[in-house]
Amino acid sequence: MLTIEAAFPSAVAAVMRHDDPEAAYEACLAAVRGGIQTIEVTTSVPDHLAVVRRLLESSGVPVGIGTVTQPAQVEAAAAAGAGFVVTPVLVPDVAAAARRAGILCVLGALTPTEIFQAHAAGAGLVKVFPIASVGGPRYIELVTAPLGPIPIWVSGGVEIDDVAGYLKVGVRAIGLTTAVFPPAALRSGDFASVTELARRASALTPA
Repeated sequence: MLTIEAAFPSAVAAVMRHDDPEAAYEACLAAVRGGIQTIEVTTSVPDHLAVVRRLLESSGVPVGIGTVTQPAQVEAAAAAGAGFVVTPVLVPDVAAAARRAGILCVLGALTPTEIFQAHAAGAGLVKVFPIASVGGPRYIELVTAPLGPIPIWVSGGVEIDDVAGYLKVGVRAIGLTTAVFPPAALRSGDFASVTELARRASALTPA
């Protein structure tokens, strides 16, 4: 099983959600060229398992599968070589399946109760989602103060300019979706823009 440090060597992860698997693959490679060191490919990407396999062969960075809600999806992710799985909501059965498969699990949560329960269920990281709608870094600061050192991933409406604020409150991983993968750029094949956005985001994380 990948450790958190191995799965997320940098705080910024790029989250791919797109309807064209070839464009998704090329955009992920473009993000890696810009310095992104962790990629999440969601199950909403057609043929996402094939995309993950290709990225593992060519990108040289940890790749995980997101929007996982069923134990069977964990088994498929592990078989594809994914280093981690990410859920959008609190699904303890996914955490249990991840333990059996020997794969790092990131469980989704939002409220203080859900964050506590996700950690107790065995999540390696707890993904607070959608973070932008509940107050951003200040929410993380307030909600984690009484809960202790729970490793947190944030995503959902996070922009590149928000990265420093999340790092300041101790967030371990920051998922950037459209901030690195603008839908218009993916549709037009403007992967140079993806690389530049990735470069901007990566420059904000500690070396």
